[in-house]
Amino acid sequence: MSSVLPAGSLMERWGGDVCRQVFTDEDAGHGDDYASGLSAENADYPLVAALAGMDFPDRRTALLVHGALVRSGTGVAAIKLVHQYLVDADAISLLTVLRTRYRFTFVHCLKTLELSMFVARQTGVEDNERAVLAVGALLHDIGKLSVPISLLMLQRSLRPVEIDRIRTHAEAGYELLSDKRIFGWNSVLEIIRHHHEYLNGTGYPFGLVGGQISWRTRCVTVCDVLSALTERRPYRPAMSRDEAFSILIEMTRAGKLDGEIVGIFRS
Repeated sequence: MSSVLPAGSLMERWGGDVCRQVFTDEDAGHGDDYASGLSAENADYPLVAALAGMDFPDRRTALLVHGALVRSGTGVAAIKLVHQYLVDADAISLLTVLRTRYRFTFVHCLKTLELSMFVARQTGVEDNERAVLAVGALLHDIGKLSVPISLLMLQRSLRPVEIDRIRTHAEAGYELLSDKRIFGWNSVLEIIRHHHEYLNGTGYPFGLVGGQISWRTRCVTVCDVLSALTERRPYRPAMSRDEAFSILIEMTRAGKLDGEIVGIFRS
């Protein structure tokens, strides 16, 4: 992907190569808009107010998260709620570790966030629920911090024992953030813990079925799959949107994914 960030711009200085992965060519004219979202003029945003106490890497992370929220049309009220969750949970520091050590996973989380906010806009989800959905999507893969990067970067088919190791990330993410005492946080934890559960009971870690899986988790599951399929991975090239959507349809027919949510992307 070509660089779309003006040399010396705030986005360039704070985001660097990660911004180039997240912000595509068609976004080239909007970099200043994203950066202005973290300016002094928006000091009433909780994350902005906390910037002064952050070190430089965390500031980069905060900018990228805020940029994804703005770009996805999340809305001011919901963005402020997302900021408050991230500040109260001290989640930016964890996301910075993810960004610096597992950059491709961090980018994937931002894309999953944006896709989830697209669904939220199409379905008219109210601000409180939209904020929970956004934070859950952003943090859904935070448990991969417990998985060796060498395992995530393998360029061959995984062995069963390796698959099992990677699958521990859902529970690991839950454990990593389960000590927070924040109103509404259990709904975020539910997304993190259950985002690989399928409606027909073939998912993990618990093999939940149907009504045992919340709508918000079903949404993140669909967006997680779509984001992953359209990204380049060490073991395969990125799929086209049509190829990815065909797989979503197959998974829906197999009873794994929520057909109404998948249908939102069809329309």
